[in-house]
Amino acid sequence: MNDVELLAEWVQDLAHEVRNEIAPLSLEELTWQPDARGNSIGVTVWHFSRWLDFLLVRGFLNQPAEAEQWHTRGWREKTGYDPRGIGYEGWGALTGYTWDEVEAIPTLLANDLLTYLDQTAAAMHDFILTLSTERLHQPIAGLGGGGPIYTPRFGGTTGTAYQWLKIVI
Repeated sequence: MNDVELLAEWVQDLAHEVRNEIAPLSLEELTWQPDARGNSIGVTVWHFSRWLDFLLVRGFLNQPAEAEQWHTRGWREKTGYDPRGIGYEGWGALTGYTWDEVEAIPTLLANDLLTYLDQTAAAMHDFILTLSTERLHQPIAGLGGGGPIYTPRFGGTTGTAYQWLKIVI
């Protein structure tokens, strides 16, 4: 197994393991917060599902937010929630949200959360398998320099596909 195949497998494993833990949870369990300003389990699952979606579309493919699965698969319409323009750099992936913005994230049942996770993980998995080892270690096309949250980790560059995936996984 090479490094590309390993990363693709890890994305698959992430979705599989989360599915095993989240599927049996009730809405009450999904919305439980460790403290008054702590992310619930559901928000946390949504957060890294959004990162997979955002990173693939906006980072790796350098396409607009409207090409994200949140928009193309009907989640925006189903939930009435549009994350564009919210949080850090307007990325809409929870990073940099105010608490009011966190509270506005729609509450999804386990099945919906896992469907979105499965969709984003499958798309990311398939994309990763198209990469060569060389391309995996080159700066990504999108995100315009990475911003102050991430550039120190990447030595002032936008970061490679590998570096970005490592953060999400």
